[in-house]
Amino acid sequence: MKVWAQGIAVKLGLLLAAVGVLAAGLTGFYAYEASRDMLVNTAKQELLTSTRVLSRRIAVSREEISRHLLVMSSHPAAVQALLKPGDLAAADQVATLFAQFMGANPAYFQLRLISAHDYGLERVRVDRRDGSLQRVQGPDLQEKGHYDYVADTLKLAAGETYLSRISINHERGANAGQDKPTLQLAMPVRVAGNADNNAAAALGLVVVNLDLNGMFSMLKADLPPSYQVFLANGEGDILIHPDAQKTFGFDRGQRQLIQDEMPRLTELISDASTQAVFEASEGAHALEPIVAAFIVQDIRVRSSDGRMVLGLAQPLDDVLGRTRELALTTLQIVAVLCLLCLLLAIGLARAFTRPINAVSAAAQRFALGLPAGALPLTRKDEIGSLARNFAQMQEQIKEQLADLMRKQEALEHLAQHDMLTGLPNRRLLEDRLDTACAHARRHGGRVCVLFIDLDRFKQLNDRFGHDAGDAVLKIVAGRLLGMMREADTVARLGGDEFVVLLDSQTQMEHVAAIAEKLLACLTAPIAYEGHQLQLGASIGIGRFPEDGQTRAEIMAKADKAMYEAKAVGQGGVRFYSPSQV
Repeated sequence: MKVWAQGIAVKLGLLLAAVGVLAAGLTGFYAYEASRDMLVNTAKQELLTSTRVLSRRIAVSREEISRHLLVMSSHPAAVQALLKPGDLAAADQVATLFAQFMGANPAYFQLRLISAHDYGLERVRVDRRDGSLQRVQGPDLQEKGHYDYVADTLKLAAGETYLSRISINHERGANAGQDKPTLQLAMPVRVAGNADNNAAAALGLVVVNLDLNGMFSMLKADLPPSYQVFLANGEGDILIHPDAQKTFGFDRGQRQLIQDEMPRLTELISDASTQAVFEASEGAHALEPIVAAFIVQDIRVRSSDGRMVLGLAQPLDDVLGRTRELALTTLQIVAVLCLLCLLLAIGLARAFTRPINAVSAAAQRFALGLPAGALPLTRKDEIGSLARNFAQMQEQIKEQLADLMRKQEALEHLAQHDMLTGLPNRRLLEDRLDTACAHARRHGGRVCVLFIDLDRFKQLNDRFGHDAGDAVLKIVAGRLLGMMREADTVARLGGDEFVVLLDSQTQMEHVAAIAEKLLACLTAPIAYEGHQLQLGASIGIGRFPEDGQTRAEIMAKADKAMYEAKAVGQGGVRFYSPSQV
């Protein structure tokens, strides 16, 4: 009988040990798999958010280039150089203007002023060559009328931008851009003041050649180092890829398509979907699987390509590398549980049943995303150690997820704030102004916008350099924030332009006084490296509903009022006046 009892105990102990090992293994497996899935899904969402932020930054960069082209194409010297080809002074002014823009924008390979006559002869051309800027003159100026970007741009209305296909630049005389991936943006030059401006024939065009790789290198600088950037045109031809051998295959007569490398992108190329988030572990990525997020970016200007496919990817090993510590903790839990089952199964089986079931249930709830529930953390035996290790594992996962959320919030903040001053950027300002107008429209309130442009800022930049300009912009931003209330919004649009959106509780009769105080604050000298820098500002004021019913109308009226103030004399404040339109 005793032998039988001992046999039953041994068998029961072995059975409980086997069950315990199985339970521990499954618990560890499900916990590990659940954490892996959560990390991969979080990485996908982070990649998708980063891709959207990168897309927005690309759009902002294109808008900035369009503004540069508008300044150059509308400059009186550009018009004069095209109307009178022999006017050397006008050509010199245009060349100087081109050199200034190229000096401030390293991604600009080349800037040209091309005539609509004389077979598209270049009137002014500035190249980037061997790290320096060089003006091309005389017989070295070329005829470009046979290129599509010339004919297509001359058909555009004033202020419209032409965007070329991204390709390898084989154009003769491209200098620094020769045989490199290049993007061309152009804008027609038309005579200002013509009542039928768009219908009149264009005098010529201004065209800028962009260094595609250089531009994307700057955009990628704020992304994690492990991120890989992909770019393809609307047909799927690879333009940017971690493996440079796969780019611009069509230029070598061998097309390299992104959908061939990643079949999940076929729907994006066929316009059946606008985004794709997935894991790629087959074909070219069989040895090094990746997690990727791609979106379709529509091109909202006149272009040879109507859409682009932009994507970011991260090696799957980098994502799963965060689970190594979790895997070690899980193995420790399994080992402890197996040892307990082997040593204490007989006689303590029932005592072990409840705590083990509690840990197993907690692991299952945790795997489902539910609260783990109570754990036997106060026990002094191996079960307590198991519970504490499991609780430690939960905390580690929560900390990792919290870290990922903080990074995602940082990316969202970057998309809505100016990188230099930390102020809200144009996007966030427009959202808040739309909200303020909608609230005022429903409740009968009013909205007021102060458009601020610094005076003499360009001279300061020219004399002391861009570092001084950046320091001054930060000080100006701090002064504006110090002057305004927490409920007001102080934003930077770019360059030396700032906007203040006053709180809806502000009395309109106080607006002029507020603007004068801001003007006095901005006029105060600024100390920089032993110099007392003297700036000023011109302030234009736009109001809802007096000056417009929409955000765009109010901003335009405030902008016009600012220019009217600047025209009267630097350092002034002016409300928008319809009588002066």
